[in-house]
Amino acid sequence: MENKHPLAGIKNGKKLIKRYFLVDYENVQSHGLVGLSKLRESDAVTVYFSKNADTISFELHIAMNECKARLDFQKVGTGVKNALDFQLSSQLGYIINQNIVAGNKGVKYYIVSMDNGFSVLCNFWKEFDTDVEIVRSINYAVDPPKRGEYAGVLDALSLREDEEQSVLECISLSSNTTELHNALQNKIKDPPRVTEIYRALKPVFTAEKE
Repeated sequence: MENKHPLAGIKNGKKLIKRYFLVDYENVQSHGLVGLSKLRESDAVTVYFSKNADTISFELHIAMNECKARLDFQKVGTGVKNALDFQLSSQLGYIINQNIVAGNKGVKYYIVSMDNGFSVLCNFWKEFDTDVEIVRSINYAVDPPKRGEYAGVLDALSLREDEEQSVLECISLSSNTTELHNALQNKIKDPPRVTEIYRALKPVFTAEKE
């Protein structure tokens, strides 16, 4: 059911929201909503959809009904290129402003999409000390990818903790080496370092995808 109010607010009942998930449903489809069961009352999810992507499975319907987070839906009109991206970006900015005005600290914002074009928003809000991340599913945010088989490479690179988390996020966002390289470039603004990290990761990443 479409939510009639495009601005979700900063509370779920009496609970202050600490994590927002803005879901580009056209891009990620149902797998982007994996992890709904792990959310809390202090979470909020807004699903942006259009007539091109407006169906869900029975399993997902059940997960939505059982979800403890506040769940909103925004239908986006078609006929204008990137209409969903514009609406999501606009509402993200409004919600961030609501929290800034209210003085709420430590709020995190996740754009659930595999469209790395949203990295522009991440970089913009970073300048205002606001944490916006792109994740490929809710589950990647609430249960981040583990070091796993990348441990040896990550240790050899001697990454700082924040750098390592950025690299793991890039891995989770990418389905091929081109996407991995682009994601690293967007996250790490040091070209020589990007090249070093990419070359170290590539063999393990390629083997994992095969």
